[in-house]
Amino acid sequence: MVKNYLYSAFTWLNKFSLTGIIRYSWLRITGREILLSGTCRNCGACCRRINLEAGGGWVRTPEAFNDIVREYPEYDRFAIIGTDTQGFLLFSCSWCTEEGLCRDYGNRLSICRKFPDTSLVFCGGSLPAGCGYRLSSGVPFAKVLQKAVKRLPG
Repeated sequence: MVKNYLYSAFTWLNKFSLTGIIRYSWLRITGREILLSGTCRNCGACCRRINLEAGGGWVRTPEAFNDIVREYPEYDRFAIIGTDTQGFLLFSCSWCTEEGLCRDYGNRLSICRKFPDTSLVFCGGSLPAGCGYRLSSGVPFAKVLQKAVKRLPG
């Protein structure tokens, strides 16, 4: 039991920042979630400065990235360009054109299709400047509606 707890705690620390853990806990207590709104402006900023996640955490070392590429050769399109303030590696995608568009949009990776993932908030990340998306906290409409329906008589 203690071993499982320690593994779980390590996984959280590897994936979330301390601030992210506090934010996650606060959201759970208040019944709120991270909500995504907006649309992509096709600026390409997310492609030029992105963190990668693998094996339950954010990639921190070139060796870990090389392991990913060995297992998933399609990830060789990413190049390490530095580290962020938390020590996670930053990558740039070679498929991003000067216009900020993907060279092969129809065949882009799952990570690209899912961007931005709301978990970005918990790892200390943020959206690129000028991004058309917005991450905020709130109660999803479906939860509000479900609660209102339960209060109806009959």
